[in-house]
Amino acid sequence: MKSIFLILLLPLLSVKQPETKSVRFDGLYVTQCSFEDDIEGDKQYLRFYPNGKVISIPTDCQGDGVEVSSWFYIDNKEIEYLNVGEYRINGNQIAFSTVSKVGIVEYKGKITKEGVLKLKYKSLINGDRGNEEFKFYQINNLP
Repeated sequence: MKSIFLILLLPLLSVKQPETKSVRFDGLYVTQCSFEDDIEGDKQYLRFYPNGKVISIPTDCQGDGVEVSSWFYIDNKEIEYLNVGEYRINGNQIAFSTVSKVGIVEYKGKITKEGVLKLKYKSLINGDRGNEEFKFYQINNLP
């Protein structure tokens, strides 16, 4: 009886479970500079924390990740429009919403094998929707 049970159980044990991806905490995720309706251009930064928190902020295209990282951290009370949320990861899927003084932006998408975040977003502030690709940049000595 035990051997029949084991024979029936073996195929279930060999089913490959989806690999759980993760985000990195030793740097920032950033989009390419976008010049749609803005002569100056803008890009979006994300920073993830091991406790499940995520922060985001749009900036102009002139700064780089190292410069931004000097002031872009969750406890910086001087950032007027810091967007804060909590992320969830299931396999290679990621979802989160960020909240600021002006409203909420929802994100969902996937983490690629290369660690790129391919996200769809929806602003509950102005109805804007779109797709963004965030690439990771490691930054030493983050505050």
